[in-house]
This record gives sequence, structure tokens and C-alpha cells, in this order.
Amino acid sequence: MSAPSQTGDTSGGRVVLWLSATELWERFTYYSLRSLLVLHLVAAPAAGGFGLADAEAAAAYGLFAAAVYLSALPGGLLADRYLGPVRAIWYAGGAMFFGNLLLAIADGLAPFTVGLALIAVGAGTLKASIVPLVARAARQEGRSLDGALTIFYVGINIGGIGGPLLAATFAGRFGWSAGYAVAAAGMALGLAIFSRIAPQLREPGDAARRLPPRVLLLTVLGVAGAALLLTNVSPVVLVKGFLVVVSAATVSGFFYLYRCGADVTERRNVRLLAGLFCGAVAFWCAGEQAAASLTLFASRFIDRTAFGAEIPAAWFQSVYPAGVVLLAPLFAIAWLRLARRGAEPDAVAKFAAGLLVAGGAIAVAAVAALGAPPGGAAPWWLVGTYVLLAIGEILLSPIGLGAATRYAPASRVSFATGLWFLSLGLGGLAAGLTGSLFDLSTADGLGVLFSSIAVLLATAGTIFLFVARRTRGTRI
Repeated sequence: MSAPSQTGDTSGGRVVLWLSATELWERFTYYSLRSLLVLHLVAAPAAGGFGLADAEAAAAYGLFAAAVYLSALPGGLLADRYLGPVRAIWYAGGAMFFGNLLLAIADGLAPFTVGLALIAVGAGTLKASIVPLVARAARQEGRSLDGALTIFYVGINIGGIGGPLLAATFAGRFGWSAGYAVAAAGMALGLAIFSRIAPQLREPGDAARRLPPRVLLLTVLGVAGAALLLTNVSPVVLVKGFLVVVSAATVSGFFYLYRCGADVTERRNVRLLAGLFCGAVAFWCAGEQAAASLTLFASRFIDRTAFGAEIPAAWFQSVYPAGVVLLAPLFAIAWLRLARRGAEPDAVAKFAAGLLVAGGAIAVAAVAALGAPPGGAAPWWLVGTYVLLAIGEILLSPIGLGAATRYAPASRVSFATGLWFLSLGLGGLAAGLTGSLFDLSTADGLGVLFSSIAVLLATAGTIFLFVARRTRGTRI
């Protein structure tokens, strides 16, 4: 284990905690933007918004959410080949900081989309770079990787709680620009925290070269091209096109993994991984509604008055990560106790439970939405939806994070890990597409959307439950 004193350590041997604090503020930044985006896009120009139709705003959000996860693949490649993970975080955090500043000062849709593109590229690159650093820090400090990632996961969700609360408050009082300025300040604080432990995390094997001019040019052209597309092509058309392309790439990736299987067992595991992947896409199609259709529902049809004041619609998004933070330790304890008795559910059973609970969550929103008058639905319906979604994520997400390493052919684990991240990207695209297929301006339109997603999740969960019963007694 590295001696802190050898590198001028001021963190007291708690590098994992400082990395988690860095990620906390990065997620604060991301969730701040996420909480405001759809509301800002649909707001009337007189109110400082862009006046987009609901379908276009939902599709634009889906594209942005997908771009974050799709950027993790080229971002990770840049970190591995040219920058090293430490320098990559500086570049990525800087892109997110300046992207949010651009959102704060943008006076048109073109510069606004450039800001979104910078944030998506930065968030994806940072996501791909910081997880290996957590593993590196855990190794230096003699921690277990699972324990370090648990601390890291808590940091993610605490940032997700604070971002919407603070950004929506400032946006409501001082305008949309103030909300994005809050997001930029969060990223600046995250980078300041990272500066305390960055020197300790560098290793001799890290890439030390500067970005080649051609790579930098391709990155700039990619950001500009994304902004140009979003400005001149309907987001609904784009989300459909990207869904087809990413789906085709995913099928090709799994076919490649299957061909790489060394024996019958490895090929069977690839089929299982593909099944889990499909379940994860269905779940994230529902989870990403939090920043799109569910936020529009909160803005238009939830009674948000409390103690004589109006609660910002974006505040409800904080309930979801708060539920994860509060309930995840209880589930961890439950799994340990069940494991001691030999009764812990397997991966497929947990996926089934997660999908069924998430289906119940969206069904709760559907019941609240159907026939609701403007501002007439009780807020507890939406709170219940988010709490149940949090439970569904706790049941499903940790399994998904380890699925690639557990079920991929031994020679292709890194490729499978990158492939797994496409499930979140596809989930974001699916959320954008479904949001564009229904009338989000009416309670009944939202109710039909929520009902459709609930049926999808219930069907997927039932299939997984059937498979879990068929494979009971088999270690998977």
C-alpha cells in the first residue's frame, strides 16, 4: 500500500472518500442540469424558455441521457491511450464546468446544444475514468473493492439529492441561468476536491502524452456536429435514428461475445447476459422518465402547494436518489442474512423483482394521472412512484453492474463492460421515444404513457420470474 507521506498526501489515507466526494459534486452538477432541462425546453419564450413541443423536449432529453453513457466508450479509450484516468477527469470536469456556463449564458438553441454536448462528453468520460481510480485507491488503502464502490455509490446518490433541490430553487428565484450556474459551481467544487488527491492516484503506467491534434479535432467536430444536428433536425427523428443504430451495434456486440465463448458454459452465460441487458433497458426506460414525463406530470398535475408556498416541480426528482441512499443499506443487510441461510435470490430473481416493483411504481403514477385535473393530484402519488423506482433500482442495478464481469467470456470482460453501458444509453433513447409517442400535455395522455410502460415492465418481470423458477438450484 502506498505511503501517503511519499506524495504529500493531505487526505489522511482516505482517498476513496475524497474520490466519492468528487463524484458527489459531479453528480450534483449532472442532476442539477437534468432536473431543469425538460422544463426549460418546454417553457414559453416569455418565461425564458425555448417553447419546444413536449415530444421534442422528451426526445431531446433522451438523446442527452443516451449521449452521456455512449460517450463513456470513446471517453474511456481517450483515458486509456492518451491521458490516463487522472488527466481525463480534469478534461472531463472542465468540459462539464464550461458546458454549464454556456447553458447559463446561451441566448439561443445553437449555443445551448453545444453546452449540452460538452456536458454529455464530459460526464461520459468522467464516468469511464473515475471508477478505475476508485479501484486503484481501494488497492492502495487495502480496502475491499465492493466496500469502496458502496461508498462511491452513496456519493452518487447524495449528489443526486442535492442537485435538483438547489438548482431548482435558484432557477425559480433568479431565472434559468442561475440554475445552470449552480451546476457549474458544483463541478468547480468537485474539481477542487479532486485536486487534493489527484497526485496520489497517478501511476507510472498512466498515459502521459498530450492529445494528438487529430483526436482533439475529432472531439471538437463531434461536439459541433451534435449541436448542428439537434439545432436543424427534429429530436424525435434523431432519437429514432439513434435507437436503430445503437440497437444494431448492441446485437452485433452480443453476437461477437457469443462467438468468443470458449465452451458451452460461456456461451450460455452470454445468452443470460443478453437477457439481463434487455431487462435493464426496460428498467431504464422507466427510470429516465423521472427527468421527462414524470417531471412534466409534477409541473402540471401535482398539487405542489405546502405551507402556503409552491414546491418546484424539479424537487420531486430528489426523492428517487434519497430513496436509494436510505433503503440500499437495508437491502444489503437483508442479502447478507439471506446468504447466511443459503436463501439469497439469484441474479435473475432479483432482476424479476426489480422489474415488477418498477412496473408497480409506474402503475402508481398512471393511477394518479388518469383523469387528474391541473394541479389536482396529491403529491404522495409521485413520492410513492419514486420510492418504488428506488427499490427497483436497488434490486436490479447492482446486479447489472457486475453482470459483465460475471457472465462475459473470460477473454472479453472489458468489451462486455463497455457493451453493458449501452443498456443505459438505450434506456435513455427509449425514454425519449416513448415520451414523444404520447400527448404529455394532458393527464390522460400521461396516464396512457405510464400504463404502457407499466405493462412493459410487468411483462418483462414475469418473464424473468418464470426463468428464475426454471433455473432454481442452478448457480447463476
